[in-house]
Amino acid sequence: MFRAIPIVCFIWLILQSSCNNQPKPAVIIEHKNINIEQIVPDSVTKYYDFLNGLTQLKLPYPNAYDLKEIKEYAHYLGIDTTYQEVRAGRFATMNGLTPVIFQCEISDYERRTWLVIFNDNGIEKSRLQIAADVRPAEEAEAEEPTAVKDTTSTQFTSEWYYIGLDSVIEVRARHSTYVAGSQKVNTTLRFYRITSKGTIKEVSRDKETFEKYATHFPARQLPATVDTVNTVVLKPVSRLTPYYDFREESQDPLYALGKLEIGNRATALLYARDTIYLDEGLNYPEVKLITYKKGKEVDKIVVYGGTLGEHTETIYRKCVVDKDASINLQEEDSRVIDSSFRFKTVYNMQYEILPGGKIIGRQATSIVHSSKLYNEKALIKYFKGQKSSHTYISLFNIRAKDNILVGLHAYHKGEETYLEFLTVNRDNKIIDRYTVYDHLKKQKAADVKAKKMEDIVDDYHDRRGRLTCDAIIRLTGRELHITPGGKFVK
Repeated sequence: MFRAIPIVCFIWLILQSSCNNQPKPAVIIEHKNINIEQIVPDSVTKYYDFLNGLTQLKLPYPNAYDLKEIKEYAHYLGIDTTYQEVRAGRFATMNGLTPVIFQCEISDYERRTWLVIFNDNGIEKSRLQIAADVRPAEEAEAEEPTAVKDTTSTQFTSEWYYIGLDSVIEVRARHSTYVAGSQKVNTTLRFYRITSKGTIKEVSRDKETFEKYATHFPARQLPATVDTVNTVVLKPVSRLTPYYDFREESQDPLYALGKLEIGNRATALLYARDTIYLDEGLNYPEVKLITYKKGKEVDKIVVYGGTLGEHTETIYRKCVVDKDASINLQEEDSRVIDSSFRFKTVYNMQYEILPGGKIIGRQATSIVHSSKLYNEKALIKYFKGQKSSHTYISLFNIRAKDNILVGLHAYHKGEETYLEFLTVNRDNKIIDRYTVYDHLKKQKAADVKAKKMEDIVDDYHDRRGRLTCDAIIRLTGRELHITPGGKFVK
């Protein structure tokens, strides 16, 4: 039943079984479990050490994140220039690309900032100068640029930047040239993006027509009231539009509030923005009316909001744009002399949009000036505390045939006190005066009265229209009227 197996075959099977049970060569076992590490060049290791030592920046930028001073910069900026100080910061790496900002102080009169893009190997892909402050060496110590006295030109360059949440890089430049006392200023605004390959490419402006652009603004009928701002429900205005000049504007979002057709005269667009902060102070929520004709900007005026500076404040409110192309607006100027003396002047103004879109001041329908200090007891106490015996304060301006300044002059020496309001013309000649109180015992009024106004504050509201009724100064228990010609009604 069983077939005999030849002895030779049996021996061969035994040998095969024995060989299969032998352990595999050691070299094969080690090769199966080995993990070979990638060799990283020293330059790449140093690059990552450099990145890890920088402050990680967040958008939008600039913001509260400070750049960090670095000493080892030659490899990344080049060895052609030695800097007095270099500060740097980095943004997050995306798609193998890391943007780094280098803020470099070359000398006391030259500072430049670059945005440099590196790949994962620390190799520079592109760079862009995004900020600069360049002045002539002889102006390095001057707080303000001074014009030259001959035909030699003196040039100043300022450049600054902003990178928004959309990663668009805004670079603003201002180039000033002074020649023989005159100044020429050229400003530019350019936009850039970082491409997927690491290059920095300028972004072109929007190409849509003005008619298409204006459809982004909700149409409103006349008369239209503008006395509030709620940007939550509004559409933002593209910063790439050619129909709004952002060169002198902040980077805060701008919104499309409304569109007004001013008969056949012009199209007016209303732009709104939230509360923003500027170098000179807090800027309130703002609405700006801009007129256009044939798709070109003609004129502009702020119709809601205001600006708060160190000692002054202007508020715009209660705007009504009417069917007769008038803009009726309440403007309130406030000024702080010190913690004890504050005053305000409320103008009810009427502007007009002319055929073609230009905006002019038509008239001031009322001017009312007041202060909590305007009672005799408080005034005497206040001026007793002044160092000088004569005090002059510019109060407000009246526009008539001539620009008229209404001012205050106080005299105090010992128990001698005297206070008067003055009106002066453009040449600082007194038109009229009104005595508020006279407590002179030894002195004569003729000897202490003002001969002219001193310490005049300029009137920057040159578009306000002519006064068509009396201006009013509110004193305790009475009102002092001033005619458009600058005469006090006594």
